[in-house]
Formats: sequence, C-alpha cells, structure tokens
Amino acid sequence: MPCMADRLKLFAIGLLTICLMACSLKRVWYRLRPQDMAWYQQDTPDSVVRSDLEACRSVANDARSIGHCMQAKGYLLIPQTERELLRVKSLQDEGFNEEEIAVNLDWNKKKVKRFMNEKYDLSHTDSLGRQPVDVLISIGKPAVKPLTGALKDNDPLVRRHAAEALGGIKDPRAVEPLIAALKDSDSLIRRHVVKALGKIGDLRAIKPLIAVLNEDRESHVRMSAAEALGWIEEPSVVDPLISALKDEHWNVRSCSAKALGRIKDPRAVAPLVSALKDDDATVRGYAADALGEIKDARAVAPLVATLKDKNRYVRKKAARALTNITGKESGE
Repeated sequence: MPCMADRLKLFAIGLLTICLMACSLKRVWYRLRPQDMAWYQQDTPDSVVRSDLEACRSVANDARSIGHCMQAKGYLLIPQTERELLRVKSLQDEGFNEEEIAVNLDWNKKKVKRFMNEKYDLSHTDSLGRQPVDVLISIGKPAVKPLTGALKDNDPLVRRHAAEALGGIKDPRAVEPLIAALKDSDSLIRRHVVKALGKIGDLRAIKPLIAVLNEDRESHVRMSAAEALGWIEEPSVVDPLISALKDEHWNVRSCSAKALGRIKDPRAVAPLVSALKDDDATVRGYAADALGEIKDARAVAPLVATLKDKNRYVRKKAARALTNITGKESGE
C-alpha cells in the first residue's frame, strides 16, 4: 500500500492536472466566444439605430432575415469595438474634444481617451478584412496593424481589402508588409498592393516597384507600377519609366508616359517625342500630354507634326500640349 506521503503526492498531482485542464478549457472558451457585434451606419444616432432594428424585428422572425433587413437600410454589422472607435473618430472630425465626446456618448473620459490615443491599435478580428474599404479607411491608424496581418489571409478578398485600405490610410508602418505582399500569387492583389505603395509614397517602395515594372508577368500589374512610381515623383524612377515606354503592352507604355509627365523631368523629353510615333493612339496621346506638362521647347516641332496624326484624340492632345508650352492657341 502506498504510504501517506505518496497519497498526498498523487492527490497534489491530480489537483494540479484538474486546475490545468480547467484553465485550458477557459482559454478555449474565451477564444471561441463570439465577439460582440453591432450595427453601424455613419452619422446615425443610437436612437435611430435602435428604431431601425426594432422595425426589422417586427417584420422578420430570425437573425438572418433581420440582418438582411438592416443591410437593406444601409447598416453594416461590425465588432462593437470598431463601432465605438468610429463614433469617437466621427465626433473628433466634427471638432469635439475629449470631454465633449464623453458627454455626447455618455461614456467615461477614460474610455474616450483610450480610443483617442495615437498608439491605440485594434485587435485582429476575422471580420475586419471583409468590411467595405471605405469603412476600413475611416477606422484609420488603429486598423493598420491588423490589416497588415490580413495581407497574409487565406481569403483573397480579405487580402485585397487590406491592401486597398492600407493605401487609403497611408501609414508608413504598412510599407514593409506591403512590399512583402508584392509576391502574392494573385495578380489582382499584387496590383492593389502596388497602388497602395504608390499612394503612401515612401521611398522604400521605389526599388521593389521598379522590380515589378520590369519583371511582373501581368501587364496590368506593370501598368499600376508605372502609375505608382509617378505618384512617388523621385528622379531615380525616371530611367525605369523611360525604359517602360518600350514595353510590349500599350497600357504599360501609356501609364509610363503619364507618369513621366507627372514627374516633369527633362530627361524624358526625347523618349516621349519618340512615343508620339507609337503604334497605339492612347500611348501617343499620353506622350503628348506628358510633353505639355514638361513644357520643354524641344517638343514644339514634334507636337506640331502630331497635329496631323490620323487619330482625332491625339491631335487634340497635341494642340493642348502646344498651348501649354507656347502659351498660344493651336488648332488641330
């Protein structure tokens, strides 16, 4: 028979095992417990939300039908925390201070201060990347951290929404995760990532975007890379954009011409003059526009010749470019 000491030891081990199992189950329960959700519509008071919800409940007899009814009224079902943050931001945008927001929402100031803290980040929720992009942009900086995580989600829609929203928020913290997402297997998502990097305009994105412009197999992604480099407007992007004027796809050539016009670097004049003879009318038109933006006298004679282009669209753009350069009206 086991001695008393052994019995106590076995009892202690059993008790510890039970405690560990209980703690583990508690963690699982918390992880599986659904987060509180709430109906949200911008600039809609709580009293109106409650009234609309009661109206939907009066005509629908299950949660799904109520949901359809609220969605038809323009509401979005989002986590309660995100709804509260959006309400605070909305009042901030109207010029309310911390104390006025607390009074307006009938909250304590500590809760308001939490949402107004510059370092506040939302926790990740499965619903975040499935929300409309304009709502995600409205959430702003607190959404950046979970959205950068959503760039690796298995759902392409979530990855796409995350990229679009990060481009709209324009927070530099998103640059490195977006650069990593340039390797996404979905070309549509790569395109949205490229656009987001262009909108943020961080210099760290230049080399990766040039690599996309030179190497991506999809022309619509290369086209967006040319556009993004034009938004960044750095001298170092001029030569890659000039090279892209010879891309095999017209959409890449046209966006490269447009980007060069935005940057206005004189190095682009001669290549753009050559692009006035491109086989594609859209490319010729954007080349004329770009020369009109750069306003270099070397473009005058080639643009005068372009007034005889077979395409009316190109002739009009050449005339407008000449007016920009010379200050004189030029007919087709």
